[in-house]
Amino acid sequence: LQSLREKQHPEYLAVAFDVGKPTFRHQQFESYKAHRKPMPDELIGQLPTIKALLKAYRIPVFEREGFEAEDVLATIARRIVGPQLDVFLVTGDKDALQLISDHIQVYNPHKDEALLDAEAVQARYGIRPEQMADLLALMGDQTDNIPGVKGIGEKTAVQLLQRFGSIESLYQRLHEVDQAAQRRSLEQGREQLQLSKALTTIDSHVPLELTLEDLVVQEPDWTAVRTLYRELEFTRLLQALDSQIPTQSTTDHDTLVVATSADGDRWADWLEQDRSAPVAVLAWPVGEPSHSVRVAMARHATQAWVATLTPELLATSSGRRIAAWLADPSITKLSHNGKQLMRWLRHVGAPLAGLRGDTMLAAYLLNPARSHEQLGDLVDEYLQQRLGPAPSLEAPSLAELTPPLVEPYGRLASAVVSLHARLVDQLTAQGLRSLYDDLELPVLEVLAQMEATGVALDLEHLAGLRATMQGQLGRLVEEISQLAGCSFNLNSPKQLAGVLFDRLHLPIIKRTKTGASTDNDVLRQLAAHHPLPQQLMQYRELSKLVSTYLEALPKLVDPTTGRLHTSFNQTGTATGRLSSSEPNLQNIPIRTEVGRSIRKAFIPGMLEGVLVAADYSQIELRMLAHLSGDERLVEAFHRDQDIHRVTASLIYGIPEAEVQREQRYAMKAVNYGVLYGMTAHGLSKELGVSYQEAQAFIDAYFARYPKVRAYLDSQIAKAKRDGFVETVLGRRRYIAEVNSPDPVIRQFGERMAVNAPIQGTAADVIKQAMVRLTAALRTERLAAKLVLQVHDELVCESPRQELAATTQAIRQAMESAMTLSVPLAVTMKAGPNWLDLEELPR
Repeated sequence: LQSLREKQHPEYLAVAFDVGKPTFRHQQFESYKAHRKPMPDELIGQLPTIKALLKAYRIPVFEREGFEAEDVLATIARRIVGPQLDVFLVTGDKDALQLISDHIQVYNPHKDEALLDAEAVQARYGIRPEQMADLLALMGDQTDNIPGVKGIGEKTAVQLLQRFGSIESLYQRLHEVDQAAQRRSLEQGREQLQLSKALTTIDSHVPLELTLEDLVVQEPDWTAVRTLYRELEFTRLLQALDSQIPTQSTTDHDTLVVATSADGDRWADWLEQDRSAPVAVLAWPVGEPSHSVRVAMARHATQAWVATLTPELLATSSGRRIAAWLADPSITKLSHNGKQLMRWLRHVGAPLAGLRGDTMLAAYLLNPARSHEQLGDLVDEYLQQRLGPAPSLEAPSLAELTPPLVEPYGRLASAVVSLHARLVDQLTAQGLRSLYDDLELPVLEVLAQMEATGVALDLEHLAGLRATMQGQLGRLVEEISQLAGCSFNLNSPKQLAGVLFDRLHLPIIKRTKTGASTDNDVLRQLAAHHPLPQQLMQYRELSKLVSTYLEALPKLVDPTTGRLHTSFNQTGTATGRLSSSEPNLQNIPIRTEVGRSIRKAFIPGMLEGVLVAADYSQIELRMLAHLSGDERLVEAFHRDQDIHRVTASLIYGIPEAEVQREQRYAMKAVNYGVLYGMTAHGLSKELGVSYQEAQAFIDAYFARYPKVRAYLDSQIAKAKRDGFVETVLGRRRYIAEVNSPDPVIRQFGERMAVNAPIQGTAADVIKQAMVRLTAALRTERLAAKLVLQVHDELVCESPRQELAATTQAIRQAMESAMTLSVPLAVTMKAGPNWLDLEELPR
C-alpha cells in the first residue's frame, strides 16, 4: 500500500473485500470454490487490523453481501472510468483481465510486467480481454471448482475463441468444429458451459453508493497510523515515519546526576524529604555481568535523579540510606516492568519493596492484545509525547556521560509518573482498578520471588538422557538412510524432498514457494504410503527435545545459585494466563515417554526435600458450570461425579455404570469442545465420526445442558454489543471480529467470545491462589517455596518434615482462591522429582 502510494501517486483510491459466502455464484452452483481450504485462523485474526490500517490511511473500503471483491472493484471501475480518467485494478487475479479496456488496466505489483493492457493480454493469452471470461469458462478452473468442458484445456480454448470469437458464436457454428470428439464434448457440455460462463463473468452492476469524490486520496491520520505501526511492531516503518515528523518538544526537564559522595547525600535527602509521594524507579544493567545498575528516579514530570548503583556506592553512608529507602515497603514506588527492576536491583544487593504501580501491567490490562508494552510507545500513545532517543548504556560511568546522554534516563523516569496517573484513571473508569491493585500487582511480586528462587535440576540425569537420545538419533539416521537407499542431510528440506518425491516417488501433498513441502502435516499423510516419513517424524521430535531441553537447560543453570531461573511473563497472553520463557517450561511434553523423562530432571533444591505438584481438576469445566449456572453441571460437581461419564450417561440415555470407555472419551471431547467453540466439523475429525453424528452429539449436549447454550449465546451477544467480554474479576478481552461482515472472521470472534471469560477466569483463579499461597507460607513460617506455575498446576519444593503442613497450605490457598457456585478441586502429588509423584490423600 505504501509503495503504491509513493511510486504511483494515485489521485483516487478504493479497496474492495469479499464478505464471504454465499455469493450469487454459490446460489447458481453450490460447489463453487468448494475445494478451497478454509482461511486459516491466523489470517482471519489479521483482517480487522488490515481494515484498521486502511481506515488510518483514510482509504474507503467497499464490500457487499452476495458479491465478491472483484465484482465490487469492477463496479467502481465502470462507474468512474471516462475519457479523462484512467482506472487501474490492483490485483493478481487473472479474472480481472476481462475488465481491461481503453481506460481500464490491471496493475499487479508482484509481477515484472506489472501493467497489463489489451496488448499484453493478447500477447500472453492470444485473445482479447473481453474473451477472458469465455476462456476461463471453456477450460474450467480447479481452484474455483469451475467445471469447464471435459477435454478442453487452455490451448484448445484459445484456438476456439480465435476462430469463433465467443462461446455464443461457437454454439451457433458448432457444425464448423472439425474434430468430432471435440464437437461431441461441446454439445454434451453446453449446459455446464453456460453455468461456467455465468461463474467466470464478473458482475459490474453491484448496488453501491459512491461518487468520485469519495475516492479522493487524503492525507492519512498519521497518529492512527503510528499507533498501528507501534502495535504491530513495524519498527522500520515507524522509524521512517518518525524521520518525517519532528519529535515534539516536551516540558523543560532537570536531570540531576549522582557523580560524587556529596551528590549521593543530596540524592538520599531528596528521597527522604517526602515519603508520601510515589517515586518512579527505572533501572538498566551496566556491563557484563551486571554488578552495576544505572537507576533513574522521579517524583514529577520536570525533575529526576540518575545514578549508578554499585557495591561500592551501597557500602557508603548515602548508599545504605538509598538501599534502606528501596527496601522500605511503606514507601510507594512506580516502575515499568517492575519484575525486571526487582531482579536487577537484587543482583547489586539492593532489594526493592513497596512497588505499587507498574505502567507495563496497567497498559496490558487496558489492552491485553498488545504484544509489547514499550515505555516510549505508551508515552506516545497516552500522553502524545515522543521522548526522543533511548538512553545510551555504552559509557560505563556517569562521569563519562554528557548531559544530552543523561537526560533520556531522567525523562523516562518522569514520564512514568505522568503515564501511571493517566493509566490508573482509565483503569478506574473501566472497572479494572481492583484487578490491578489486588491481583496483578501482588502477582508481580510473587513471580519476582519465583524467578529469584529458581528450580533445581538433576544435571547428571539430563546428561545420561542426552547420551541415550543421541544414540537413538544415530540409529534413526541409519534406518532412514537404509529406507531411502542413500545418505542425506535429514535437516535439509531440499534434500529430503529429493528423497521423498524424486527417489521414492511419493505423492506431492502441497507446495511452497521453494518447492514441495516436507512439513510434519505432509509427513503424516505420506506415512500411509511408506515407512520413511514416520521414522523421520520420530527423528524430528527427538532432535527437537535434545536441542531444546537436554542441550539447552544445563547451559542455563546459574553458576551462582546452581538453579534454573525461567522468566514468567505476566503480559504475554490476551486471556491473562501466564507464560514462561528463557526457557519455556510450560511446553515440556507430558504425553510422550521422552517428554516425561525430561520432567524427572526437575528436583527439590533443598536437602531432604520433596516436590509437591498441585493441579486444579477440570477447572475450565467448573468455570463453565459457574458462569452458565446450569443445574445439572453444578450438581455433578457438587457430587464430585465424573463429569465426562455424567455427560455420556445423559446423551446416550444409559446409567453411568454402563458407560463404556469410548463413550466417555467421546463426551470428554464434546465437553471440552464446547469451551473452545468447536464445530461439528472439528468434532467429527477429533472423534473420527461423520459430520451428522458429530452434530447430533453437539445438539444433544445443548439439549441436556440448556443453560450452557444460553450462556454461550449471551457472551457472543455481549461481545457484539460492547466490543468485549470479561472474566468474573472484570478482566477484559476485546473482540472486534464478532461484528465482521465476513462469516469466517465473525465465527473466529465468536469462538474467542465463548472461551475468553472461561479461560481468563481460570487464569485469575490460579493467580489468586499463588498470592494466597505465598502469604500463607510466609505467615506460617514454612520453608516451602513456589518454584513453577504451568497452566493449572503449581509446583513447590518443601522439606519432607513439613510436607503435611505445606500440602494443607497449598490446598487451602488453591481451593479458596475464588468463591464459586461449584467447589474448586485440587489433585495433590508429591515425590523426589516432577515425574515420580504419588497422589496424596485429602
